[in-house]
Amino acid sequence: MYPSRFTSRIALTVLALVLCMSCAKKGIEIEPSPGVYPAPENTKFSVKVTPERFAIGEPVSLEASLFNGGAEAFHKEFPSGCIWDIEVADESGRVLTPERMCTMAITKLDLAPGELRMMMREWKGNDDYFNISEPLAPGRYLITAGFIDGGRVVPMSEPVWIEVVAAKSKR
Repeated sequence: MYPSRFTSRIALTVLALVLCMSCAKKGIEIEPSPGVYPAPENTKFSVKVTPERFAIGEPVSLEASLFNGGAEAFHKEFPSGCIWDIEVADESGRVLTPERMCTMAITKLDLAPGELRMMMREWKGNDDYFNISEPLAPGRYLITAGFIDGGRVVPMSEPVWIEVVAAKSKR
């Protein structure tokens, strides 16, 4: 019997967490990619897109996680209800997702040591989860996650490249 996709995802998430915790315990600092800002105080963002190659209209699973790898609790206040999210940019780095509209209320984020928060979204590249103002054309796009500042995601995860291919013509 083959393991289910769910079981495989859990195993990969646990492996990633073990690696994060072992790096944190050893004091290893991992430099972020260019254009990616370091997450504060031992927090770590990650993004997974399945599949990474798709045609517009095909279902895509977006997963983002926020992990506190520190020995202390993480506390942060945000000036609105928007805390963290996923963002889409084209190959040149131009952000395609609009500025977020957020509730105007101070929001607190508290993460215990070792706590993991996840967000999962289904997307088809053309639906309104991201409210992208123009349809995605065939090409490569960057998916990142991070805290929201001023209505925009500050990229704090290693970027994941996706490829949008031309839709198959129906005959």
